[in-house]
Amino acid sequence: MDACRVCGNTQNNQRHVFQEKYFGLGDEFEYIECSVCRSLSIVDLPDNMERYYPETYYSYTVRTYNRLYGYLKGKRDLYYLGQPGIVGYFLSRILPAPPYIEWLQNLSLPFGASILEVGSGGGALVVNLQGAGFLATGIDPYIRKSLTFPNGARVLKQSLEETSGSYDCIMLHHCLEHMAAPRDAFGHFSRLLKPGGKLLVRVPLAGSHAWLTYGRNWFQLDAPRHFVIFSEEGLCRLAAEQGYETSKIVYDSTASQFWASEQYVRDITLASERSHAVHPEKSIFSVEQIAEYSRQAALLNARHAGDQASYYFHKVA
Repeated sequence: MDACRVCGNTQNNQRHVFQEKYFGLGDEFEYIECSVCRSLSIVDLPDNMERYYPETYYSYTVRTYNRLYGYLKGKRDLYYLGQPGIVGYFLSRILPAPPYIEWLQNLSLPFGASILEVGSGGGALVVNLQGAGFLATGIDPYIRKSLTFPNGARVLKQSLEETSGSYDCIMLHHCLEHMAAPRDAFGHFSRLLKPGGKLLVRVPLAGSHAWLTYGRNWFQLDAPRHFVIFSEEGLCRLAAEQGYETSKIVYDSTASQFWASEQYVRDITLASERSHAVHPEKSIFSVEQIAEYSRQAALLNARHAGDQASYYFHKVA
């Protein structure tokens, strides 16, 4: 497929060859860089995607659910979301707000709203959303089996195409880039969202400082799992064409754009025992270096040049 998977352009696209680097398999894949929207698209889909999603893939970890811990986290989260309570108040003094609190605050969803997380993996976020007072369901076609947690959260082993129902909000946390046909995906979002429903899409960004600096060693290329790496222009244009309005954009890149890419430059995979992601104490980076990378990431986010962002959309047509 020589056409951009985001905007459909076929003219004057630049070709790249990227390697699978997460596990160090070394398999090579051809991508095109769109001359119009600057998004990156894989040319041919691998026939054996299961090879690139082994059971050790990070998002498939299913954490043991502890009822007491789950209850306490829920109280803390409800407090952060504006619900008074003495237990939540004291817990908020010792436990910082997790990232999903900001996502929920930006979405302004009422308690009890139904949320579908697409590409939920082992369901860590789904469990937390349920505990925070929402009706949360996850879907992921690559997990081993469907799961139901003690607090009522569910993760279903199924694809977006197989999913039915009606939801107040759909979330995709670094998932849309794993879909070969993003335009079709937006059609399914519209099918599943209630009128006025909200859509949160978090993705890595082509055109970012990290892509321009590291090129084929930028860790968020993640070939071949990432079929598409959107540019901001490409994603926002696609959403608008599908009847969505952009409510807010939050640039949320982290130090990983530096240390993970620097590892790839040195042929250290993300799954390696030497990786900062696996054993920080065995990695090539000092605590001071990681702190500096975090500082640089914050500066890039302020300049809208970080390598990932959160896009808040709502359906208007």
